[in-house]
Amino acid sequence: MSSKTTHEILAQSLAAHEVRHLFGLVGDANLFLVDAFQRGNSGQYVACHHESNAVLAALGYAQVSGRVGVATITHGPALTNVVTALVEGVRGCIPMVLLCGDTPPGDLEHLQRIGQREVVAATGAGFVEMRSPETAATDLARAFRQAALERRPVVFNMRVDLMWQPAPEAAPAVLSPPALRHQVAEDESFDEAMGMIASARRPLILAGRGAASPEAREALLALAERLEAPVATTLKAQGLFHGAPFDLGVFGGLSTPLAVDEIQKSDCIVAFGASLSRQTTESGAFTAGRRVVQILPDARENGRRTEPTLLLVGDPVLTARRMVELLDLVEIPPSGNTDADLSYRLARQREEQAALPAFAATAPGTVDYLPAMRRLDRALPPDRVLVTDLGRFVSTAWRCLPVTAPEALVYTAHFGSIGLGLAEALGAAHAAGGKTTVLVAGDGGFMLGGVGELASALRDGLDLVVILCNDGSYGAEHVQFTNRAMNPALSMTAPPDFTAMARALGAEAVCVTGPEALADAEALIANRRGPVLIELRLDPDNIPAS
Repeated sequence: MSSKTTHEILAQSLAAHEVRHLFGLVGDANLFLVDAFQRGNSGQYVACHHESNAVLAALGYAQVSGRVGVATITHGPALTNVVTALVEGVRGCIPMVLLCGDTPPGDLEHLQRIGQREVVAATGAGFVEMRSPETAATDLARAFRQAALERRPVVFNMRVDLMWQPAPEAAPAVLSPPALRHQVAEDESFDEAMGMIASARRPLILAGRGAASPEAREALLALAERLEAPVATTLKAQGLFHGAPFDLGVFGGLSTPLAVDEIQKSDCIVAFGASLSRQTTESGAFTAGRRVVQILPDARENGRRTEPTLLLVGDPVLTARRMVELLDLVEIPPSGNTDADLSYRLARQREEQAALPAFAATAPGTVDYLPAMRRLDRALPPDRVLVTDLGRFVSTAWRCLPVTAPEALVYTAHFGSIGLGLAEALGAAHAAGGKTTVLVAGDGGFMLGGVGELASALRDGLDLVVILCNDGSYGAEHVQFTNRAMNPALSMTAPPDFTAMARALGAEAVCVTGPEALADAEALIANRRGPVLIELRLDPDNIPAS
């Protein structure tokens, strides 16, 4: 049996796992692995300018593609640089594998030596050690399987002193995750839940990201039609019911007035794959006094759960189908909750949303944010991928730039950090499959998140539109100061000329300082040949509250 080096075997293993994009930053502990991956022509290596951005790009890629994201970094400070990104992935339940170098165990004076297992443990990510050259492929396969099963980042720890050692060349190991046990949540609690649903006069179907597949859409809409119940989604499942006749949109803080009215009228909420967090339930206001049946694919605890009336554990698709069968079997009449009046009010709402709001007066050299975003929504392709950084601008972005499928929304706020959007947009754009990727970011987050990754997007010729909300401040802090009638000077950022900066990097860019300049932004979107930046100059004292 012939042999290759460990790093060559690892590169072959990445190919066996059908890794199409490897995001990373090379150092002495991983550069030969990346070289072997590139020479093998098994996928594209996407070089990033900061280790954190490589991990974030893999997270963005995973959210859009539905595949395990993959990134690679070297050891020591490279690992400490990615702590925030790993926590973001853990909190978001995003599967990814990080191939991370490590220092030789006997080199006690190595400058970059650190207890890497302990650092990773603090983030909540998984940790798989490459034990030897002989087990390298199997160990990496374990990391992929663990990431998929546990839905979190897993760090694959590779000692640099093993990378050039010979390893047996054999068929690369691929340990596929075992098939999940698909079952109907059918027990005593299920019978009780069916009683609640059958007796409901104003039922409502809610879908979360845990029930956001095409099969789930079909099954939940069939149940909704049988019950004559309107449907809604959590923010992260936005777009699942796009085009359905009684789609209320987002359930939670982003609900329209019509949706809030229907939620408040409901007497039974049947939630599939939704954790029922305080953001979804408006801190319990949307579920108080209502019977809530929650169906989750597994019983895993998390810190975002609100206690329902009944919790069922089972496959959302099979459970919804079984509910329809039982309703038909015992001939339960439909509720009548989706009537002509609701249809009329939804149609009126669509007409109102299509109308462009008037521009309000703002400070000289700035533009009114809400109508500006509505104009840009019309200029952008409706079938797009939306990535949002975190800031007080984000709620308006979610409302004004809706997506048509859950996988088209990349959420970067699981850890409450600003500055993650541009890197996740880089990965999302690589996974977008021909769709335009739109990033909405603030000036503070854009500076913090590594402007250099715009150069990466330009290098790769990505179809990326960056909408930069520049109010010259850290928004949350500005609000806190002004709410207390204090001087907000400490929250002001004094940002650079982002338009000139983008142009210097090679991107086309437009600065919008008033309503009349939006025509230039619309033209830039229509004629784009690669990444473009639209800088919206905003008045920090006139931005819609989140």
